[in-house]
Amino acid sequence: MLYRFAPRSLSIVALVLGGALLAGCTQFPELDRTITPEKEAADYPDLVPIDPLLAQAEAGRIDPAQTEAELTGRAAGLQSRANRISGGGSSAASASRLARLRARAAELRQAGLTPQERKRLEEEPAE
Repeated sequence: MLYRFAPRSLSIVALVLGGALLAGCTQFPELDRTITPEKEAADYPDLVPIDPLLAQAEAGRIDPAQTEAELTGRAAGLQSRANRISGGGSSAASASRLARLRARAAELRQAGLTPQERKRLEEEPAE
């Protein structure tokens, strides 16, 4: 019974050893002369205290309370602008023009554009 499992384990060991031998024969790239002589002769970077670096990193963080206040104010401004645009206080002329344009758009969707209409739309700037 023990003999039945031995060839399988030996073949796995042989496979692993063969892979290791192939990896060991790999030719490595030339890394010795990848640094230019100018960089090799350059001075070491200056050592600086860590406290100013930490203070600079801390100053760059986002303040959640300030960000929330700014975004809330901006959202309120955008909401009021959207209310003005969407019809809050629009005149009767604007409402009738909008109704005409919607009706015309529905007609065009159903009928499709004729070549003359397509040409006219390309020539006229949008209002």
